[in-house]
Amino acid sequence: MNRSPLNRGLGVALLAALLLSLVAAAGCQSYQEGSSRTVGEFTDDVGIQARVKLALLNDPEISGLRINTEVKRGVVSLYGRVGSRALQQRALDLAAGIKGVRGVEDRLTVVQE
Repeated sequence: MNRSPLNRGLGVALLAALLLSLVAAAGCQSYQEGSSRTVGEFTDDVGIQARVKLALLNDPEISGLRINTEVKRGVVSLYGRVGSRALQQRALDLAAGIKGVRGVEDRLTVVQE
């Protein structure tokens, strides 16, 4: 069967529209990760995590490479090792000062070096 270019173009456009609507519908659904977060919450958390990590890496007193971060619904968890209680508090304060952070969980270990 020989189809005209117009019919093929219309078929491709309909297929693309169908795929786009399926992706959009799936993107609006929440997903399971222990508890559900929307795509918007997930992207907000990724942005917060990047800003917290950057603040830790840019601080001259804190070794940001030794601190891991996780964010879930705006609550930041800091994991890793720091050299003193003062550095521990500084890391917590830096994280708390980032826009969008709703809370900070301290999971840091103080190790005298």
